[in-house]
Amino acid sequence: MPLEWNDLDLQENYVEQLFKVVDRHRANALVWYLRDLEIVGNGLRGLSVPDLESQVDNSPHGFSITWEELVQLMEDAADIHDLIATAHSFEVAVDLPSLETSGYSGCAVVIEIFDSGTYKVGAAAELIHDPSGT
Repeated sequence: MPLEWNDLDLQENYVEQLFKVVDRHRANALVWYLRDLEIVGNGLRGLSVPDLESQVDNSPHGFSITWEELVQLMEDAADIHDLIATAHSFEVAVDLPSLETSGYSGCAVVIEIFDSGTYKVGAAAELIHDPSGT
């Protein structure tokens, strides 16, 4: 299933832009993984940012996270230098290099933020936000 990619504006709030692209109700039902993380702000689950970043770096198949945790992490971040999160319809055991090589084949949603300057969201057509609510 090919992803539809959207380049987003880093001048606006990360989460508000994410909600403009991805249907948040459908995204909640997916299995999410943090694949890369470098942020300024707060960690999750009682982890400091350095500990969370270390957990992500040392997770060979991605750090499992809920949609709510991802949204909270993005809302609380003072700055996101690098972040890659992928969503799947079921649990997967695949590493980031393999996903990148395959063009993120098998991912329902991909969120990429690089060097605090590039923000892209790719999503399968059925997960694209429909502002009309249909």
